[in-house]
Amino acid sequence: MSFRIHPVMNIIIMIFMTFQQNLIHWFRANQRPLPWRKHYEPYEVWVSEIMLQQTQMDTALPYFKRWMKAFPTIGALAKADSKKVLKLWEGLGYYSRARNIHESAKHLVQKNGGVFPQEYEKILSIKGIGRYTAGAIASIAFNEDRPIVDGNILRVLSRVYAISKPIDVEKNKELFWKLQERLIPRGGAREFNQALMELGALVCSKQDPACALCPVRGFCKAFKTKTPENYPVKSRKKEMVKVEAAALVLEKNKKYLIRLRPVGKIMGGLWEFPEWKLSRNRTLSPAQVRNKTARLAEKEFSFGFEAIRPVGTIKRNYTHHLETLHVFKAEKFEEKTGPKTGWVSRWISKKEFVEYPFSSAHAKIAAML
Repeated sequence: MSFRIHPVMNIIIMIFMTFQQNLIHWFRANQRPLPWRKHYEPYEVWVSEIMLQQTQMDTALPYFKRWMKAFPTIGALAKADSKKVLKLWEGLGYYSRARNIHESAKHLVQKNGGVFPQEYEKILSIKGIGRYTAGAIASIAFNEDRPIVDGNILRVLSRVYAISKPIDVEKNKELFWKLQERLIPRGGAREFNQALMELGALVCSKQDPACALCPVRGFCKAFKTKTPENYPVKSRKKEMVKVEAAALVLEKNKKYLIRLRPVGKIMGGLWEFPEWKLSRNRTLSPAQVRNKTARLAEKEFSFGFEAIRPVGTIKRNYTHHLETLHVFKAEKFEEKTGPKTGWVSRWISKKEFVEYPFSSAHAKIAAML
């Protein structure tokens, strides 16, 4: 018995195939020469995906290259000292990513002979890996037909299909996951998934999308209605919290006081010059900032300060927070007792700065010195 495919279904299949082919052909001609695309080695794909979770491509690339030079294999990473791992991550932010990948490397050496698993469920079980990252590694490293949905893909699909449901409502994201899964050509997930992301990064940008260069504009409803800027739709605008903070540089015998943030706190495992939050959504005058910093320092260290002088300011933005970090240096102080926080602290020389992992803001303070 033979079966005939309905003509309408034939048309739908042809549209899907043309969309897939146009996108993949464009990707082959226009893809960026990213280092993990040379061999699609699972460890490299894993590291790249973790770095790119909260980081722009241009920022992540030099970090990736330095990381691979220092830790070329899972085994090399597993043997590394945690301070060195965090130092190489310095400036990328969201440092739990570095700790997770380091711990996972140790686990893979102990339980899997240092081999990265190929099975999707095993990939998903690795610390720090969620649905998106597991799908990205499975499809890019192993060419498994797994869907992925990131910001670029949300933007592309919402424009192609003119989807008016807000993407910042969690339940609506499932629509995009199912849609992306249907679009994947069987056996072609590696190229197709990367092509969708690359299209969002290079052509279908947030502002001023280059529709004339888009290989799938003929399928795009937003292009046909000249409304690409209307998508993706968001239900609410994120409110930003303005924060003022202060850091104090203490120098004694050409050495500087730094302290270690406990694991479990924000930026845990990193070293910093003493820092305090001063205000939220309230602007302080320069005198108020200086006086409050001196009071907090005296309370914490039981030091007597004759004077502190401003060194500079650093802008630091993270998770809906816009922070101004005021940096001061104590000109003269009398040390009575050590810090009261219970945090590990050390006096180190400028030459030793390179041995200690700082957050990006405190690395800038070290550079100031």
